[in-house]
Amino acid sequence: MKNTKIFKLLSNFSHQERQRFLDFLKSIYFYQNDYLVRCFAALLPSLQKTKPISQTDIEVWKKIYPNKKFDKARFHRVCSDLLKEAERFLAYFKFAQNKSLQNIFTLQNLNEKRAMAQLPYYLKFANDFNEKSEIKDGEFYYHQFLIAEQRYMFDVNNSNRTDNKALIELINNIDVYYLIIKLQAFCAALHYQNVSNLDVELLFMDEILIHLKKKSYKEIPVINIYYHILLTQLEKENEQHFQNLKSLLLENGHLFPQSLAREMYSHAIQYCIKKSNSGAISYYTELFNIYKETLKLELIQTNGMLSPPDFKNIITVGLRTNNHKWVERFIHQYKEKLPADHQENAFTFSMARVYFFRKEYDKVLELLQQVEYDDVFYLLDAKLTLVKTFYELKEFESLSALLDSFKMLLRRKKIISDEYRIIYTRFILFLKKLIQANEKKKLILLKDELQNARQVADISWLKEKVDEMLTKNVRR
Repeated sequence: MKNTKIFKLLSNFSHQERQRFLDFLKSIYFYQNDYLVRCFAALLPSLQKTKPISQTDIEVWKKIYPNKKFDKARFHRVCSDLLKEAERFLAYFKFAQNKSLQNIFTLQNLNEKRAMAQLPYYLKFANDFNEKSEIKDGEFYYHQFLIAEQRYMFDVNNSNRTDNKALIELINNIDVYYLIIKLQAFCAALHYQNVSNLDVELLFMDEILIHLKKKSYKEIPVINIYYHILLTQLEKENEQHFQNLKSLLLENGHLFPQSLAREMYSHAIQYCIKKSNSGAISYYTELFNIYKETLKLELIQTNGMLSPPDFKNIITVGLRTNNHKWVERFIHQYKEKLPADHQENAFTFSMARVYFFRKEYDKVLELLQQVEYDDVFYLLDAKLTLVKTFYELKEFESLSALLDSFKMLLRRKKIISDEYRIIYTRFILFLKKLIQANEKKKLILLKDELQNARQVADISWLKEKVDEMLTKNVRR
């Protein structure tokens, strides 16, 4: 039963949503479909957040049709019918929550019915209602466009061709909406090009950048923020773009819904990750502070849940900024915020990393043996941690073999993006140079090379190891 689509969907419903769905099924529209009410009621014990009761298909069937023999085909049809109504409920519920969109649909119907006496009042009402919204995102401007479109249609139907105000508003609002959506798409595409081999043509990006350099949109924060996000992606070396972005997020973050604010902060996080990977170690502190802020504001969570990559990255940054105790508290506190099938793996790997920073290397090796490597990011970071552990234990023979296999993995694993392939390959090359640097002169040259290096995984650890060797000034 747990593997059915309807069960998986209903598992994501909150208690309040389940109650509303039950009311939805019991409404007048479903008076002939009471079997759906019985089916949903039968599933409820298995959907409980605490101590859910496991049920077979036959057990659920008996609650729907107590006096009928189990019919597998009919049971699947019942589940399919319930799934369709659950999907319809979600659409209805979303629409019921969006008063501005309801007003727009009313306007469209009034225009279609040529309700000329009612339209002027309702046009003003719909526009005033939308403008009162504190959230000024793309949807806000799209609604402004739709309202202006209905005002324009009213003028056309009313034979008013002399007043172009509605047409001007229509054009201005669709232009703003278009800019917002295109900027969001550009930023998303450039991000995914860095983590996967996405091949897409970014139409009109140059034209839009030229336009934005000529015209300021400071009065529209969502455009201003995504413009600066795009600048951080295109002009990575100009750190002022990031500082401007931070200020804009601090000043205007409250103007956007949580999902959009999360996306904006995510781009700021990605910029800090790239800068720290390129050797700008100060960005680890920037990143740690952003992560703490997004945890505090619950922006990095989705429906109260934390993604495995975010969980891993927060731990990485916390450890690299020497906030070990904070990290260990975080691991235990947020472990259960991960998807259930990731919890044990993430916890085990994360504690291995904590033990590495504590220099308890035997515990690191023990825990890494328990980690499953279905996720490419866990695989890469686990390999990196294992390499560093062998180095710290001075197991150079095992280390040499591991570096060769790691290099082969990077070469053959096609799902690894070019960016990640480069930063891990460079780490391997520099570590091999460190292992072979058997005199002070070579170590000094290596230190200079690392100082100017960019896009190297865990470059701070490599620099630390070079400094240690220089301090000892011994030959291996």
